[in-house]
Amino acid sequence: MAQLSLISVNLATVALESLLFGIFLSLSTAFLYLHLSYAAGRDRSSRTASSIPSIQWARRNLSLMFIGAVCITFTITAHWILTVVRLFDAFVHFEGGAAPTLYYSDLAQTTEVVKTAFVIATLVIADILFTYRLWVVWGYNHYIAVLPLCSVAGLFVAGVGIIHELAHMAEGRTVFISQANEWISAAYSFTFITNVYCSALIASKVWRASHRSEKAYGGGSLMRVFSTIIESAFIYMTYTVFFFIAYQADSNLQYTCIDTLCPISGIAFMLINVRVGLGWAEHAHVQPPRPMRPAFPMRPVAVDITRIVQKEDDMGRPVAVKADFESEV
Repeated sequence: MAQLSLISVNLATVALESLLFGIFLSLSTAFLYLHLSYAAGRDRSSRTASSIPSIQWARRNLSLMFIGAVCITFTITAHWILTVVRLFDAFVHFEGGAAPTLYYSDLAQTTEVVKTAFVIATLVIADILFTYRLWVVWGYNHYIAVLPLCSVAGLFVAGVGIIHELAHMAEGRTVFISQANEWISAAYSFTFITNVYCSALIASKVWRASHRSEKAYGGGSLMRVFSTIIESAFIYMTYTVFFFIAYQADSNLQYTCIDTLCPISGIAFMLINVRVGLGWAEHAHVQPPRPMRPAFPMRPVAVDITRIVQKEDDMGRPVAVKADFESEV
């Protein structure tokens, strides 16, 4: 099979990454809006005179998932900006735009090294948050999170190795024949293990919870969450497999794959967050019935009292998980 030219794959990268970045930015904006709107509603309903507003706001809003979403939005945006900057450098600034192939083939360029660092940072943050979500869903079970934490640490070490090799790569060498080859293979393996492990265990937990609660509470909402988890995992893992095949085949197509893997990981992460945020919005629109003022004295009647047991979801937000009913006369 004929090798694709560096100019072709980098031009395709700019177009495809811009499209994926737009999708990611829409999802990210939707999640941040839903999160802040939900938190603002809770602040209005539970504000007390003794609370310090700034501390109260931080406690309610700065959950790990929210901070992680902001960090991922920053790294993916910075990566896309550098992709556009390198396009102008190759065709306008470097040698007057006369040698774009020479520019793109020099992987030790500062912009390329920094752009790769943003890819690694995005993957590490996404895997940490995925591990955190697994830990919460499994009832804060520390043992269940040991394996993904080890693989995240491995990804971080391999990522540092990739960045170091790129920064010191001699002119004319490529990622296929340099020592970066081993680091890239290791990084791929670690992030793949994390996502397969976390996706399988989270999906199994949600599936069992859905079946247990289906008769009593209805399992439709949980099944929608289950479907979102499976879809997100499928998108990310399919794309990582596609990248690894292109890389092992020594195809320049891997440059497009690795650059677009950044927004793909963000999209997979934000799909779940937006699903949770839409769940908050659905519950927020359920208003309690307005009490009616009786027109005449009422006789004693039986009253149903509902007691809601609150727990936290993986976003750090309280959710109702069980209701008990009692009666008194």
